Amino acid sequence: MIPFLFKSKKAQKDTPKSNPATDEANTTQSEKRERNDERTNGVANIYNLIIVDESGSMGSLTNATLSGVNETINTIRSAAQTYSSTQRHYLTLVTFDESSSRPAIRTLINRKPIEKVGDFHDYEPNGCTPLYDAIGESLTELNQRISEDKDAIGVVTILTDGLENASHKWNAGSIKKLIEQLSERGWSFSYMGAGHDVKSIADLLSIGNYIEFSHDEVGTRNTWAYERSAKRNLYREMDIMYCQQASMNEDSFRERRRSISRSYYSPRVTPNRINQLNENEIFVFGSNIDGMHTGGASALAVKNFGAIMGQGEGLQGRSYAIPTTDGLATMQNAINRFIGFAEQHPELHFLVTAIGCGVAGYSPREIAPLFESCVRLENVSLPEEFWNTLGLSNFCMA
Repeated sequence: MIPFLFKSKKAQKDTPKSNPATDEANTTQSEKRERNDERTNGVANIYNLIIVDESGSMGSLTNATLSGVNETINTIRSAAQTYSSTQRHYLTLVTFDESSSRPAIRTLINRKPIEKVGDFHDYEPNGCTPLYDAIGESLTELNQRISEDKDAIGVVTILTDGLENASHKWNAGSIKKLIEQLSERGWSFSYMGAGHDVKSIADLLSIGNYIEFSHDEVGTRNTWAYERSAKRNLYREMDIMYCQQASMNEDSFRERRRSISRSYYSPRVTPNRINQLNENEIFVFGSNIDGMHTGGASALAVKNFGAIMGQGEGLQGRSYAIPTTDGLATMQNAINRFIGFAEQHPELHFLVTAIGCGVAGYSPREIAPLFESCVRLENVSLPEEFWNTLGLSNFCMA
């Protein structure tokens, strides 16, 4: 991907000032005692902040957005159960639009323990897009509440389908400064955008993890699935880090936390040319049912990655064969078996090539949907043309 060159304008407004007296009054002594106890117990207090555009242009994406948010809530809830010894999860959910009938920035769930959070239903797109005010107010409010807790981690997700056009208090410069300060403390930020130059806006706001999705049901569904896979990976890495905390000095621990947050979105685009593999990588190629690996990627798999002549499907050496020559229905069944195998082996990373798009004669538009379930798997990479068909493009991680 060729990077855009973007020069930000000097900020014209100052960051809104907080009211320490009011903030302190709203933070109870019991909350402070709980924070202190959690610090001594080595438990990460993960504050998940989801900021969702509710402007009028999101109307056609209502169902996919509701589904995406609720499935993300389930992912957080599952993580809280799986990593209960090292993590406590909280959720803040903010929606925004500029209209006359309701406040522009709405905090619908506020630092609520995830086990007490139900399904999200209150979503009715309308009005314009006060994106900067939504980000600035939400981050400031959350930061004020958790700044004294050394084990507090902010995990911030932003979804919008359009450019800023209605903010009154915040601008790009003040948002950028705030995000850089919080990132230095180990907060993670991801930006999912459609209908605008996502890379330029993410760069402008100093958000290193971003993804562009197509403005339709497919793109919206898959961007949330991709986001959930990133969350699961972050929670797993945080669990490992906290389990190892006793063997790390404070500086190493803090840098490890920043590193995990910076790499929130992992690289999942299969290179066009693969000549060698990293230690845990598996080369996934298209085969025929008889395992005659004589051309294209299959011949490369035999030459370099341990594929076995006569074996038409499954793991062989450092490669995995998927038969592609007996029709789409047969191919889908084989792909489903591959997906099950990938789920069972999270220690491996599978590099899926453009299977079926060579000798088999299919197009990426025909094959990519067969791999849609892989969007949620952090350990599976797909070709760029498959991602584009699935409505996702312009990935980047810090």
